[in-house]
Amino acid sequence: MKSRLFGAFVALGLLVSSAVSAQQLPEPSGPVVLTITGTVDKSNRGSFDPFMDGLLKSHGVTGFEKAVAFDLPMLEALGMKSLTVRYPEWPKGYTFEGPLLRDVLKAAGARGSTIRFLGLDGYEPEIPVTDAYNHDAVLAVKADGRYLGIGDRGPVWLVYPRDTDPKLKGMDDSKWLWAGFYMTVE
Repeated sequence: MKSRLFGAFVALGLLVSSAVSAQQLPEPSGPVVLTITGTVDKSNRGSFDPFMDGLLKSHGVTGFEKAVAFDLPMLEALGMKSLTVRYPEWPKGYTFEGPLLRDVLKAAGARGSTIRFLGLDGYEPEIPVTDAYNHDAVLAVKADGRYLGIGDRGPVWLVYPRDTDPKLKGMDDSKWLWAGFYMTVE
């Protein structure tokens, strides 16, 4: 009887442990470059902290209960996609590398129909979540082999494959967030 009871407790413990870990992601080991809030099933950081989240607060982001924080190694671990884009106003074509937006959304357990991005400059484009699944949009962390730094269109740049996706020919750059650091999914 005792062994059955012990076995039941062990099984229950494993079940609870696996359910909790399914909702958690590892904590970033380096500086956070992207924070995701909104309808996310997973989390690896706590709620909004008015003092520590000063940059978010200065952009009007407050009140979230949980979030997903990514550092560069976490984003790279999702798989790096490479794409080259030549935009008419750019001096040349650039080769971008980063995870697919849809893979980042999946890793966060994001659900919803709209993504609102936020750049360090305050730019806030909204895109439909379907863009992540209908196009190979990349959250670039590198351009021409170099990491994108602050003041260098980084840390994250949302890039669409407009040169290779016929549906995106003639696309303007209103959805192309650079200096991105935050997004919320609703």
